[in-house]
Amino acid sequence: MNKFLGNTVAFVLLYVVFMIPTYILPYFGSNSAMMITAWSSGGVLSEVPQFLFHVACLIGLMVITWFRGSLIEKKWLLIFPILAAIFDFVPALNFIPLVPTVMHLLAIILGVAGAKATVTVSH
Repeated sequence: MNKFLGNTVAFVLLYVVFMIPTYILPYFGSNSAMMITAWSSGGVLSEVPQFLFHVACLIGLMVITWFRGSLIEKKWLLIFPILAAIFDFVPALNFIPLVPTVMHLLAIILGVAGAKATVTVSH
């Protein structure tokens, strides 16, 4: 996994694959207050599969950035998908537009820009 996520293109593609469902699933109610309430009150799992898939995708993004952050010595990279998840699921915060998008873009950009580069200095 480390070698795979060490590749910048693989990191970006994997991040995007897990990110896309987080934009589609809200149209099916995955981040609605009613879904979250049903889940937290012990509702039947079969009633909220889109919520579970949404959570799984965000956890996947967190795992991806955790590995990538460890590889490029920027473990704080994990904070961006965590903030995106908070702004996806917390009632009232999920009505603020573009915050999850900005968090995802920061994770991708800083995950790519944070890759170690060899610098050659000529005298």
